[in-house]
Amino acid sequence: MATCSHSTPAPSASERIFSVRQILSQNQDLLDRGRLSMRRPGARGREESYHPIQQYFSSSASSHQFLRSNPQKRSRSQPNNNTNNTNASQESEEEQDGSSWNSACRSSLHSTSSSSGSRSSAIGAIDSSMQLAEALFDHIALMSDELPFATGDIIYVLDSCSQSALWYGSCNGNEGWFPSSHCKMLTQSANSQSTQSNREEIFTAEIRKRRANVVEELMRSERDYVRLLEDIVQGFLEQTRRRTDLFTPQRIRNIFGNIQSIYVIHSKLLRDLEMAYDQIQPEMTNVGAAFLRNKHSFNIYTDYCNNRSVSVAELNSLSRQPIYTQFFEACRLLRGLPNLSLEGFLLTPIQRLCRYPLQLSELLKATPSSHEDLMPLEASEKTMRSVATLVNETKRRVENLQDIIRLQKRMQGFKGPDVVENNSTLLRTGDVYCRVMTDGQVQWGKQVLLFLFDQSIVICKKDVLRDDRFIFKDRLSLDLFSIVDVKDGKESNFNVNVKHSLLLTGQDRLYLISCGNKKSKQCWLTALRSRSAQNPATAEERRLAMATLTSA
Repeated sequence: MATCSHSTPAPSASERIFSVRQILSQNQDLLDRGRLSMRRPGARGREESYHPIQQYFSSSASSHQFLRSNPQKRSRSQPNNNTNNTNASQESEEEQDGSSWNSACRSSLHSTSSSSGSRSSAIGAIDSSMQLAEALFDHIALMSDELPFATGDIIYVLDSCSQSALWYGSCNGNEGWFPSSHCKMLTQSANSQSTQSNREEIFTAEIRKRRANVVEELMRSERDYVRLLEDIVQGFLEQTRRRTDLFTPQRIRNIFGNIQSIYVIHSKLLRDLEMAYDQIQPEMTNVGAAFLRNKHSFNIYTDYCNNRSVSVAELNSLSRQPIYTQFFEACRLLRGLPNLSLEGFLLTPIQRLCRYPLQLSELLKATPSSHEDLMPLEASEKTMRSVATLVNETKRRVENLQDIIRLQKRMQGFKGPDVVENNSTLLRTGDVYCRVMTDGQVQWGKQVLLFLFDQSIVICKKDVLRDDRFIFKDRLSLDLFSIVDVKDGKESNFNVNVKHSLLLTGQDRLYLISCGNKKSKQCWLTALRSRSAQNPATAEERRLAMATLTSA
């Protein structure tokens, strides 16, 4: 098929050109101005949607691949001229479609030509029978008798009786034909003044300017962020990997975490935003979809943020050695970066993550209900807030693991796997009197210190010589025991009188726990029964907890 630059005979006044090839050849700025979506008569009287721009870019895999593989950045004001040849049968189909469309347009024009004069006089004096319509999409006037309008404009419909899906009306002092699929009917002219006023208040020039400024700031800050990530990955991370004499893989991981994965994700996000960015009308840019396409990728920020303390500790340790200080300074100078330490550069992703909800919230305030970016933007703003919540939750879990690790280190003679292997939270601790029975025989009974975790109980005895130490006695997995509320009086298993007690029963062991008072017993029962489902710490969470404690 011939390219867009081939010569096309000039159409007569009664003919219209709706071939994609011809439209693009005569309207190079078509891609800059909204969407062209017309309806054409189909077979058997049905009407079919005709989206030339969408078909041009998405109808074939080859054009889609071209857009993704083109290394040159392209704005919407630079249409993509694909010169690939297509089959002659496709040209024939386009000509048939254009022919049927031309016939429908000509019949509509002929049927209404006699009343065109009366329509012109009707603009000045609008009677009560006139219909109003609201523009759903931008309409670009390709011919002199077409009516141009933008999304949200109010259109006075003068003729809606055409059978070719074309209506005749006026808007902003202009008069002409437009596709009915581009608008929706509103109230009669009695409410026309208030309706138009309300619509204009929704997306006024001031709000348009405000939204354009927020979009431009979002694009500018995202470009700067990706550029900085590139400097960190290529200028620092890659250089440390080359110096195996100075940096082990574990040390590199401690310093940089998963920042390379963050760089990959945001490079993709920036490409999506650049494709959606409208340079002519920034306020019409739809940014929500770009964030939604990448929403699951943002969860990797949890590992990066939790690794922050490990990174700071590692860099502080290396800063005491001049060879590392000189190495990082050389990396900074080679990339032409500001006079800031590597620790400061590595803080940027955390700051950026906190800024996304604020930027999207500000953009949401400048987005009217008629804007097609509203719903995706709302979902994107919630997504970024949930990511921040997830980061805080993971940070809290790591801190809980650190508390458990510190506590276990205070237990002398501890036996078995580490508590953090299957526990993530310390729920309650306190002094109780505990009796233990195994296979029907009472083993011991004494005052102990009980530690209740989400999946286990650890029993210790206080060290009389050191207040900060405990003597390990026993541990049990709560999944193997059931909880019984024991009434005050004689307990049948141990044959003793008890008060404020509860019983943990296992396959071959019994633990009779007596609390100091009724309130304390109720607190223990509540904590035991309201334990969360098993949610052990991940290997990464345990690594972060251990690494932070080791470097502290």
